[in-house]
Amino acid sequence: MPSRQIPYGTLRLRRSNSDSEALLTGGADSDRQADIIVREMEQLQRLMEDNPVSEELRRYGPKNREALRDLPQGLTMKRTVRAKLSASVSLRSKHRPISFYKRLKYRISFALKKGRDRISELIFSIEPWHEAIRHLEGQFGSAVGSYFHFLRWLFALNLLLAILLLCFVVVPQVLHDQGNNRTGSMGFLDFVSGKGGFEDSVLFYGHYHWGDVTSFGPLTYNMPFSYFFTMISLYLFFFAILCYRTAYSYRRNFIEIAGGLSNVFATKVFCGWDFGIVSQHAAALNASSIYNEFKELLSEQNKKHVTMSLWRRMWQYMVNVVVTGAVLALVAGLQYGLWLLLALKTEVQHWEIFVSLIITFVVALCPLLFNLIVRVEYYKARTALYVTLARTGLLDISTLTMLLVYWTQSDTPCWESALGRETYRLVLLDALVSLFLLPLVEFARGFIFKLNPNSGAPEFNIAYNSLTLVYNQAVLWLGAVWCPLLAVAVALKFLLLFYVKRECALRACQPARKVWRAAQTQTVLYMLVTLSLFVTLFSVGSLFLRGSSQTCGPFVTYTRVWGVVSEGVLRLPERPALRRVLSFLTRPGVIAFLFLSLCVATYFMRARARAQRSMVDILRRMLVLQAKDKDFLLAAIDKVSNGEWLYNPREEEQAADSHTLKYLQEVRKPSNAAYHFDVTRLNHSMSETRPHRADTRPHSYHVDRRRRSEDGDTDSSFSWQGSASCLNHTKDQ
Repeated sequence: MPSRQIPYGTLRLRRSNSDSEALLTGGADSDRQADIIVREMEQLQRLMEDNPVSEELRRYGPKNREALRDLPQGLTMKRTVRAKLSASVSLRSKHRPISFYKRLKYRISFALKKGRDRISELIFSIEPWHEAIRHLEGQFGSAVGSYFHFLRWLFALNLLLAILLLCFVVVPQVLHDQGNNRTGSMGFLDFVSGKGGFEDSVLFYGHYHWGDVTSFGPLTYNMPFSYFFTMISLYLFFFAILCYRTAYSYRRNFIEIAGGLSNVFATKVFCGWDFGIVSQHAAALNASSIYNEFKELLSEQNKKHVTMSLWRRMWQYMVNVVVTGAVLALVAGLQYGLWLLLALKTEVQHWEIFVSLIITFVVALCPLLFNLIVRVEYYKARTALYVTLARTGLLDISTLTMLLVYWTQSDTPCWESALGRETYRLVLLDALVSLFLLPLVEFARGFIFKLNPNSGAPEFNIAYNSLTLVYNQAVLWLGAVWCPLLAVAVALKFLLLFYVKRECALRACQPARKVWRAAQTQTVLYMLVTLSLFVTLFSVGSLFLRGSSQTCGPFVTYTRVWGVVSEGVLRLPERPALRRVLSFLTRPGVIAFLFLSLCVATYFMRARARAQRSMVDILRRMLVLQAKDKDFLLAAIDKVSNGEWLYNPREEEQAADSHTLKYLQEVRKPSNAAYHFDVTRLNHSMSETRPHRADTRPHSYHVDRRRRSEDGDTDSSFSWQGSASCLNHTKDQ
């Protein structure tokens, strides 16, 4: 057999050959032995082809027998044989060998891939709170786990932002302030309000130097350049990260499962277990997590689809529209009331603390109100969660936008520091609510439930807790420019919030009674964070293009903040040609053209995606039809091979019940309609081979043995045309 004709077997069968004797004797020259082995292996054409399959055969051999590693030779001999064999293949190959630059590119790409894998393994090994989140997922399911995953990701993001701001903005200013002694009151109310001694500190925008910063050495540090380019670079960098993260999550949780998942339960059963578990407690937690995932999947699969009347659907639609309009009116009314509250002039000391406290309570209580309002509407559980997230996100973004517009239009001499103090107070007061007030309420509800189980178990509110994170992140995006140390405060707050929420979930909350899959919730949260950053970029960019305060901040020497680039870097007053080019590029017509081009490109990509989706649907239907065709043809071939004719003509009133005629009339004709089945040959062969059955078996058709020559002459094919003519002939008789 060809599979037995392998090099080592050939050497073993030819012991009388002198070359084989030299190979088997230990005193022979190693190069001669290698040449003998290579010469024997070159006799097999399959091993000498220049393709990956032959390369695998040269390495391991067929069925792992007589491979290079199994030869009774040393490792040096095996390497020599492999090198010689590869060189022989390269000489015989018709393909051009890989060049040095392409080989170098491959090696660099392999090295980069290996380095990326090692970095990912390192990050996974130092991943914080991994066991804690697994414990929470085992107790409460993937929905609560998604909240803690989101919290951990935002903490890492804010920690990186805080480190970069400290290195490039805060530390140089601290070194510059070493010789300056600043005094002021630093009481508790001053700490909460951000005034007194905290007002003129590195906390806020107005304290930073407007010129070069010098320390002990001769080096100087330009603070306006550092402040501007650090903020712009960080905002754009984190915006790119959020866009990538959102797109990745959307593709994974929405696009890839748009056509429905296949074999989900089999995948969960055979591939869902974590084989790295070594303790019994961890195994119990993993089993509980898989159990909750099965409950989520089964709850989605077993949903009952109830058909509703047109009037009921219209009523539900009208209720949803009216309630949504009422919520929008409520949000607009709240913003107008907060504007009037900010503009109110009073002599009350520390009035700004009361204003910030009212804003904090509005932002904290409105999500609970929205959660109650959504129960009036006719939404599913997941849709209700998304609606609540969207409404609360709209409230947060509109509140922060209102604060930005108010302080930019106020008569405050240094409105940038005032806006920074406002964001600082919002984060600090929200920390008091999130870390102290709400946990006390949850523990009180849990204690009441233990005393009276009929009162209802408190559940972990995913929508409210997630929107708290989104709100804090939106405040950070807005206030990082005017309060650089705000990133440190938010990162520390998220660190404490993780442990507080974990204890609240484990000790005071119960698993949800209605379990539903929330793998797509993280995508919506990423979208809200990205949207808040986009609004902040738009707002801050518009402020940088206009004039800044001339009394404080690092840009007091420039008429506009953009002057750092135009006057300090590009020096446009000294370069009129470059100034004309930039003025042309910033004209409304050019910007409108770029915007229209972007809209056209977006429309093209959207149309292309829809066309591809339609093509996928068509291909799926074609696969279904092909499967039906195969099933039909296999059944037909089986009947013909058993000597039974496919058609059984009935009476005229029963002809419509024939499955084959239905297929002919309603579906389509198969692709082999040009072939004809010769019934006479079938009868002739059957009468010759099986005469006893020819006499006893009832005929379901009557044909004339004298057929026309154009009906075909084949035994392995049959004809729809010939069958139709046969049926017509039967009817005529």
